[in-house]
Parts: sequence; structure tokens; C-alpha cells
Amino acid sequence: MSGLQISAIILAVVIGLFNFFLAASIAGTATEDKRAVRKRVKAMQKKPSARINKEKRKESILQRAKGASQNSRSSRQRKLMDSLFDELVSAEIMMRPEEFALVWIIATFVPAGLAALFGAGMIPAATLAGLGAFLPILYIKIKKEKRTKVFESQLGDTLIMMCNSLRSGFSFQQAMDSVASDMPAPVGVEFARACNEIRYGATLDEALENMTDRVKSPDLMLVVSAVCIQRTTGGNLSEILTTISETIRDRLKIKGEIRSITAQGRTSGMIIGALPVMIAVALMLINPDYMNSFFTTAPGRVMLSVSVVMEIIGFLGIKKVVTIKY
Repeated sequence: MSGLQISAIILAVVIGLFNFFLAASIAGTATEDKRAVRKRVKAMQKKPSARINKEKRKESILQRAKGASQNSRSSRQRKLMDSLFDELVSAEIMMRPEEFALVWIIATFVPAGLAALFGAGMIPAATLAGLGAFLPILYIKIKKEKRTKVFESQLGDTLIMMCNSLRSGFSFQQAMDSVASDMPAPVGVEFARACNEIRYGATLDEALENMTDRVKSPDLMLVVSAVCIQRTTGGNLSEILTTISETIRDRLKIKGEIRSITAQGRTSGMIIGALPVMIAVALMLINPDYMNSFFTTAPGRVMLSVSVVMEIIGFLGIKKVVTIKY
């Protein structure tokens, strides 16, 4: 099979995947309201009476057995989409999971397919495919870390506002409502989601735990743990939140000092970790024949393996030095 035929096959697969996910996204958007109505109707239906004959029971058991495998597959797909949705929400990316999956597939296959179609070779095509699969994940991670830092910087002022509301005679849920309406994003957005969950039937502990799962901040975990313990054992919640607010402010101050002290080491670690990889990727795209010797010859494989091991050791060593637990 010639290279042109392989490129045509790759391009046809990419176009087929693009059309499939585009049609699925459009169909999901068009039938979203209908599916929501069907779920509500099913929830409002009465439970069947206990007087069901044996034949109907056997039929229902057989139907459940037949659909067990399909339900397990659909449940796995739902869990995957739910986890992807949680990651997008945590990163504050306003996209549905289906849309992000479509963008992810396009970024992975389209540049690689075009490179193979125009005869760039397998190494540049594989490099572009790896970059297309890795960059969306890196983008989500960077957005999540940035949002978490902003959330932690706002948490101290949020606790002071809640303490003032509690001392004024408001309940804890009313204090959460005031934070949701007065504080900017992301704190205001997260507290607004927690308040909406409470209005739709969730308990206060469940709403706070869901917010902790979304944000994944150690400071917020400390606050939620203190609130849950106070609700079971009692105590002055405003004083507890004041103490936690002072602790969080001190932690942020220490964190800023540590980051300023270890800035040079962290920069060296990023350069050591990223520079060889960036040079290798650039050479794979510009001159793949030069990099091909590292994969096809025995000395090249040995040098590549040794360089990767030394690169990992150097990166982990610098990370160990500049990472300070507090």
C-alpha cells in the first residue's frame, strides 16, 4: 500500500469521525428538552402495583438481562462524560463534553492526517497527533490551576463576609446567598451553584462536598470540614470561620514568600524539562530523517533511552528541591 493510499484512508477516517460527532452534537442539542421532559414524566409516574403475575415478572427479568450489557456500556459512557463535564466546569471552560470531545478528536487527527496526506512522513504525523492529544489536557490543567489560585485568594475575604453575616443574625445558607450575589467569580459562581443545589433538594453538607469536589482546594476542604463538624457538635461558627480566615491568610502569605524564593529553581526545572522535548518535537517536524536514526539504529535507541532517564532524574530532583510542604 502506497503512502498516498494510507493518507487517503486516514483522511477518510478523520472526516467520518468529524461528521459523526458533529451529528451527535446537533442531535443532542435538538433533543435535550425532549429528554428532560421524558425524565420528568418517568419520575412522576406511579410505581406499579404489587400484583404482577409471574409471566410479566419473567418477561421483565429477561428484558433486564438483555439490556444489562447495553446499560453498563451507556453507564460507562455517562460516567466518562460526567467526569469530563466536571473537569470543564472546574477549568471554567464553557463547553459541553461532546463539543470538547469533538475539538479534541479534530486536534488529534486532522493535523496528523493532513501531514500524512501531503507526504510529510510518519514521524511528523505521529508528533502532530501526540501534540493534538496532549495540548487540550494541558489547557484544562492550566485553567484549573489558575482558577483554583484565584479561588483561594478570594476565600479569606469570603469567610470575613460570611462571619459578618452570621453576626448580623443571618443563617449559614443566607450567608452563602450573600456571597453568591456579592463576590466575583469564581467564588461567587461556586457558591451560587451550591445554593442552587440546596434549592433543588440537596442538603447543605452535600452541596458543600460537591463544591469541594469541583474546586479541589485544601483551604476550602478545611472550611467545609469545620462547618460540617460544627453542625454536628455545635459551637460559635463565626469565631471558627474567623480563625480559619486568619489561617488561610497566613498560608497565602507563606505561599507567596516560598514562591518568590523558589522562583529561580522552578524556572530552571521548567527549562530543563521542556527544552529537550521542544527541540525533539521541532526536529521531528523540520528534519524527521535526522531524528529517525534515534529510533531505527541501536546506538540511537541507547542514547535516546539514556537521555530520557537522565532528563526524568534531573526534573524530579529539581522538583524535590523546590517543593516545600507547609
